[in-house]
Amino acid sequence: MSKVWDYKSNENDKLSKKIQSKGIGFIYTNIILAKDLIDNHTNILEGDTVCEPCKGNGSFYNQLPDNCNKIWYEINEGKDYLTCEEKCDITLSNPPFVPRKLFWSFHQKAMELTNREIYWLINFCSINVFTPKRLDEMKSKGWFINSFHVVADKRWFGRYAWIKISKIDNNFMSWKRKSY
Repeated sequence: MSKVWDYKSNENDKLSKKIQSKGIGFIYTNIILAKDLIDNHTNILEGDTVCEPCKGNGSFYNQLPDNCNKIWYEINEGKDYLTCEEKCDITLSNPPFVPRKLFWSFHQKAMELTNREIYWLINFCSINVFTPKRLDEMKSKGWFINSFHVVADKRWFGRYAWIKISKIDNNFMSWKRKSY
């Protein structure tokens, strides 16, 4: 029996409430958007192993170039990314973002298994996952947010960003773990 993610979040999560109130299940990534992001906003090299941890209907996976090695996971097809051990050069996906704790679990797994670059298409609300404490954790593991490309799909809730995270610190982001 395949496992399905529990998208319920804490009772104070406004985004989770909004999604639940609309009775909407999955709204998959637009194929044209996925193709544009892969073609114009990734650095996939010939021979790279690229992992799509949340394949869904294949919007990203099916747009990957033929000259790379492709691996995928999809919980609804019995392949749970959070339990995999397969290494790759690049991880890219539109991961689950509600609850945000689940997205952070995906990111931690990607930092463990990815050699070079991670790309996430995430809702702006998910940016809250990148707290100073978690950015410190990323830095200690040698990962840095390099770019932030804003995209919009009117079918979705709010704005989205295509975020590139790599082992190169280009000083794109700075933060302090300080309370004011």
